[in-house]
Formats: sequence, C-alpha cells, structure tokens
Amino acid sequence: MGKLLVHLHLYYQDQADYFLERLSNITVPFKLIVTLTYENGEIRRKFLSQHPDAEVMLVENSGYDVYPFFQAIKSVDLASYEYILKIHTKNSRDALALNHLHYRDYGFRDNIIAPLIGSKKRFDKAFKTISSSPDVGMVCPKFFLLKEEVSQNRPFTEKLCHDYGISYDAEAVFCAGTMFLCRTEIVQFLLKNDYSADDYGRQLTTGSVGSLAHSMETMFGIVCRHLGYKVKGLKGSSFYYSMVFFFKFIAHRDIRWLFYY
Repeated sequence: MGKLLVHLHLYYQDQADYFLERLSNITVPFKLIVTLTYENGEIRRKFLSQHPDAEVMLVENSGYDVYPFFQAIKSVDLASYEYILKIHTKNSRDALALNHLHYRDYGFRDNIIAPLIGSKKRFDKAFKTISSSPDVGMVCPKFFLLKEEVSQNRPFTEKLCHDYGISYDAEAVFCAGTMFLCRTEIVQFLLKNDYSADDYGRQLTTGSVGSLAHSMETMFGIVCRHLGYKVKGLKGSSFYYSMVFFFKFIAHRDIRWLFYY
C-alpha cells in the first residue's frame, strides 16, 4: 500500500477542530503538512499533540491554497509518497452554485470534504478507488467535477500548458475547489515549473477568476489526463444532494457527462 502525504492549508484557523476531527478518519499511515499564513502557537500545539510527526509551516498569503500547496510539498521527499491528499478551509457563503446545485453557509466545504475524509468508510472508499485502479490518477467528489473552465481562465491555462510543453485539453475534467486525492506523479509533473508568490498574486479575493491559481486548478486535471490517467468522481456526501442532483440532471442535459466519471 502506497504512502500518503496530506496537505492542509489552514487559512481560516478557526476551522482547525473541524479538520482535526476529519483527519482522524484517515485509516492508513500518513505524513501531515499544515500551512498557516500567520503564526498561532495554539493551533501549532493542537496539531502536534494529535500528529507529533506533522510539519506546521508558515507560507505567504498568495495564490489561495495552491501556492501554499506547492510550497509545502517541496519541503518533503516526494519519492517517499505514492498518493497526496490536498484539502483546505473554505469560508461560509451566502450562496454558491456549481453544476446546478446550490450551497449555503459551509455546504460547499462540507460537501467536498465528506466524500474524501467525512468518515473512515468514506476515506477507505476514496483510497481504494485510486489505489486499486491503475488507470485512476485522481479522485474527488462527483458533484465538483467540471469539464469546462470559465472563459476568463482559459488564456492563462493555455499559456501554462505551453510552458509545460503539453497541449490544452478541453476534454479533461478537473476538481472545482481544488481538493482531491491524487497520484504523486501528477504533482511531480507540475513541479517542473516553479512559480513565485508574485506570479500567483497577493491580492486575490474570494470568487475572483483569471489567475494562475485558478488555472492550476484546471491543470491538475489536464496533467492527470496527459499522463494517461483518468479522474474518478466519488458519490455525493448526502442523500439530499444526490436526489437534487438527479432531478437537476433530468432538467439539464449539459451535466449528463458527469455520469461517465
């Protein structure tokens, strides 16, 4: 069984207990890296008390959760890990729509996290999905799979593909919210280019588009497909959303492709 590296970007530090509880659902040995944008001794002690071998490191507040992710994984020997779980905090929203489903409060965060580490059973299923299928390179919640990025992002993503020497793949799916379990090989490919905090931008706001961080969200999926893997969708986190999705599916033909993942 391959070794697992877990990165948690704790931008909203008041969510520490929420993530500590869900990290306890991981049933395989793992290395934890927690990134913070400012020092907090209490938070550091909380994580180290439950995960003594964890690394808690400070990073610049740039590129949402993506720049901190790459800074974190550069601090370890990736050759020692076969899989990477990427998770991070999400703020409360008045309303957010994705794939014709609407999320309020912390629903966006909770419905991404639940299929990945919402329970031991859910983690086991997610981990088995990737570890027992050589053709699967990434898993994430099915409701958060997207096939087309917003038009403002595409020029940035096309340039990134050029920088990496690969073709832009409009058929590749990616994980909205940038939380997933993936093969380390995908991340190692993206580490070929080293982008700075200035490249990612320091003045990004929630809901903005057209940035390096947003294009990197798409690139995880493009690189996954480029390397010959597919993205697998995990079932939703609740019966309610499953039923809502079913009826939205009937009404909107443009999301039928989700049933292929």
